[in-house]
Amino acid sequence: MDTSNGLTCICCQVVFANSSLQREHYKTDWHRYNLKRKITGFPVVTEEQFRQKIADYKKEMAAEKSAEIKVVICKCCSKQFQSTKAYDNHLSSKKHKESEVRMAKTSGTGRRTNNLYLMSACSHFDEEDSKDCGSNDDVSDGWITDDGSEDFDESKGIPITVCLFCNYSSNDVGTNLMHMTVFHGFFLPDAEFCTDVGGMLHYLGLKVGSGNMCLVCNERKKFFSLDACQKHMRDKGHCRIAHSAEEMIEYEDFYDYSSMYPKEDNSNPYIILSDNGYTLSLPSGARIGHRSLVRYYRQRLKPVEHETKDDRERKDAVRKAVIDQYKQLGWKGTSGIVAVQRARDIKYMKQISSKNWVKLGLNNSKLFKSRGRSDQ
Repeated sequence: MDTSNGLTCICCQVVFANSSLQREHYKTDWHRYNLKRKITGFPVVTEEQFRQKIADYKKEMAAEKSAEIKVVICKCCSKQFQSTKAYDNHLSSKKHKESEVRMAKTSGTGRRTNNLYLMSACSHFDEEDSKDCGSNDDVSDGWITDDGSEDFDESKGIPITVCLFCNYSSNDVGTNLMHMTVFHGFFLPDAEFCTDVGGMLHYLGLKVGSGNMCLVCNERKKFFSLDACQKHMRDKGHCRIAHSAEEMIEYEDFYDYSSMYPKEDNSNPYIILSDNGYTLSLPSGARIGHRSLVRYYRQRLKPVEHETKDDRERKDAVRKAVIDQYKQLGWKGTSGIVAVQRARDIKYMKQISSKNWVKLGLNNSKLFKSRGRSDQ
């Protein structure tokens, strides 16, 4: 490089005949690319090498675009297919024809609805992820089966030893939790109160693997595939569990906050009748039921299988191992006013939920149908 005329670019190591060419060079992508390489400590490239890199990149992008999976969608049945052949077989099925008849009746027209949609799975999820999942849409992104219920296959659930966010497989639950913590920043909320770590991970695996549901967005946003759901959680920073008092009710079966409940005064000698008016609780703990429920009290239902001592010890060992791992990473646990307030809120919401379930069950079974009297 001859620097006698002084019109040079030290970064790209080129010489210019006049100042206008030099100024135009400073605006090129090649110059900006070399600046970034110089800052990061990489050697600069020539203009020919830069053009070759651009050509290689365009070829790679074209190959990825051509390799995108095309999804064939039947609008009538709200089902997706990976090939047109599978879609053609679906069109000749009895269920599809019945769905077409139902749709024609509800729409009021006898014309056949255009059921075929071709779309790129990757481009669709890029568009979906560009919106914040906090928006509460009325229409679910999940697929609906012919009977109207959501397609939820438990066999697709993520095992408890596999990462929820990248499908990395570990040898045990503790190693899997450590991987999710280190690589994705995932923590079990209130880990010291989690009594069933394995059951919690199994439930989360069903939620993500079978339901294609984000752990933070929950039912507000569902996805067409597991890959799209995991990509959304990684890109949005949703590799965590929403742990407000309202949202933690969903995981109440795996937690026990009884040690944080405020101590109640049990010195009241009076017998308290429950709110429904059909159960009397005695000071000894026994309960007396109303005679109108005698047919139900006489039932001998199959006893519920309770966990054994070995199961409890195994769960406690896993929970202690998880807590020890979290403490090594600087976790200090949940304590103080925040823990007491959360325990109180969850206890109150569990009581409300239980009362509502009892009321709903009584209304559905119609055990106590009123005949016009105010005392019924």
